[in-house]
Amino acid sequence: MLFKFNIKQTDEDYLEFNKFWMLRSHYGKKQIKSFRISMAVILGVLILLSLFGGGFSLDAFLGVIPYIMLLALFEIGVVPFFTIVLKLTVKNLKKSGKMGYSPKSVMEFYDEFTEATDENETRQKYSAIERVSIVTGKNIYIHINNLMAYILPWYCFDSNDQRDSFIEFIKTKCENVDVY
Repeated sequence: MLFKFNIKQTDEDYLEFNKFWMLRSHYGKKQIKSFRISMAVILGVLILLSLFGGGFSLDAFLGVIPYIMLLALFEIGVVPFFTIVLKLTVKNLKKSGKMGYSPKSVMEFYDEFTEATDENETRQKYSAIERVSIVTGKNIYIHINNLMAYILPWYCFDSNDQRDSFIEFIKTKCENVDVY
């Protein structure tokens, strides 16, 4: 066995993963960019319709000011809005008892990698890894697809040498490694 980690995840680790996924990851950035572009196009069409409908008069130009302010407010507030929604979602998941992670697990990396929890055991080939995200000082995320990742908190490593060895090892298994 090359590596074995006993992981005790917290709600904070799970929230950090979701914030990272939404705001900084390859996947989340694409979604937020698409969302921003969609809203800009919708509001842009409304602005053009108002201008054309008003014959490009002074009243028409004054009428689009609220749309322009709404667009600016949206562009500035989209990240804080999504962060608040994410925190509320995690809080509701916790309240309902349906968290998206297991508090305790054991991950082993050998010919394949496995995650064993109290409920189940998952075995994956390294070829299933789509991307690895290393958030320095916090976590390593091993993405299996655009929604699922295994979380290795920084504190699960016994030493800096072990962490560095693991990072070098995982880089040999996946060519898409991002460091944040």
